[in-house]
Amino acid sequence: MQIREYQKKLIDDLRISMEQGHKNVMVQSPAGSGKSITMAEIAKRITRHHQRVLFVVHRRELVRQIKDTFSSWGVDMNFCKVYMVQTASRRLKKLITPSYIFVDEAHHSLAKTYRKIFDHFNDAHVIGFTATPVRLSGKGFKDVYDDLILGPKIKWLIKNHYLAPYTYYSVEVIDQNALKKSSTGDYTRQSMENAGKNIIYGDIIKSYQKFANKTKAIVYSYSVQSCKRVAEEFNRNGISAKEVDGKTNKEARQQAMKDFRIGKIMVLVNAELYGEGVDIPDCQTVIMLRPTQSLSLFIQQSMRCMRYQSGKRAIIIDQVANYTRFGLPDADRNWTLEDRAKHPQKEGATVDGPAIKTCPECFGVIKANCVACPLCGHDFSVEIRELKQKKEQELHKIKAQQIHINYISTKKPEELNSFRDLALYGKLHGYKPGWAYFQAKKRGLIKG
Repeated sequence: MQIREYQKKLIDDLRISMEQGHKNVMVQSPAGSGKSITMAEIAKRITRHHQRVLFVVHRRELVRQIKDTFSSWGVDMNFCKVYMVQTASRRLKKLITPSYIFVDEAHHSLAKTYRKIFDHFNDAHVIGFTATPVRLSGKGFKDVYDDLILGPKIKWLIKNHYLAPYTYYSVEVIDQNALKKSSTGDYTRQSMENAGKNIIYGDIIKSYQKFANKTKAIVYSYSVQSCKRVAEEFNRNGISAKEVDGKTNKEARQQAMKDFRIGKIMVLVNAELYGEGVDIPDCQTVIMLRPTQSLSLFIQQSMRCMRYQSGKRAIIIDQVANYTRFGLPDADRNWTLEDRAKHPQKEGATVDGPAIKTCPECFGVIKANCVACPLCGHDFSVEIRELKQKKEQELHKIKAQQIHINYISTKKPEELNSFRDLALYGKLHGYKPGWAYFQAKKRGLIKG
């Protein structure tokens, strides 16, 4: 198996960056673009010269996955150790000093456990890999990284058959008004519970059957309890499903993933457990029941079904309207190491992608300028005409108001015959609010 041209370019760009004197470098490449292979190739070249690599990951499932990938790629594992970040941070004095520290999902790099490792091995180069170099707090990454290498755009990867094309549906099942933000910037657990308390779980099954029936699906929900209810509802309707969460023991989690991979179960339900790093190419559908303000979480979860397979079309069912906060997964975004707006959804103002809307007929999320829905053929011409008429009426009203203002500005107070006109005259001339009331009362235009 050969590395792809865009992976080769990432490696070349990394090499050039380090030759230019950058000690710690972050590499960005979209979810599903093969970061594991890119990392394996870099590690293979490093360990070939008997230089040591310490690879830290943040989920236990990824340790075995990375070891298997690296070994099969030809990395000399005598010179490469893979640990969960918590384990590595506790064993620092027992670890052999590495020349390079690899960080998977490097948008977590600012956490204390990672910084503890970097500070202990402060002579090592740090190479971080992520699809989403952004934090909910808006804090940038320049405290750790000197340079940022950018990978290909998602649209390009889809066009060139490295990621699956997708169809995006949105059928809301929660009360958006109940959502409240915590100090972190994301929604509080309690507000998500409140927003979802009236969910009709049968509607989730109906959406799956309507848009994605008989496809492998990962469901992301907001709590363990909601996950259990979703899994129960799928099973009750004859669709094999399992629920896993952070308290599920290691063996049960591994068995659930194995059953999902081989098709023994069709639906895997979890609360953020499989948002990053999990590679299941034949997973075709994602169902989002977890509202979020995190751009990183949105991209990681929504794109989990976009691993490429010939003939596959991914299906994203957004039941919490996350797309209204972030746009679609393949919108072009401006990644940077610098600090940015605290709330990442404000990035939407600089996203290059087109405006979008939801089709009222099929619930597909499509470009706002579509006259006919490309998914179901729904005719938007009536709505477009009504919107145009409404805008024309509003414009006419604004013009009429401006004409009236211009008219008032040419008059003297004694020529005005209503309290409304006197108030407008006073405002135009900077008079106190009481002036218009006094004038109107004196002339008998108001009573009391």
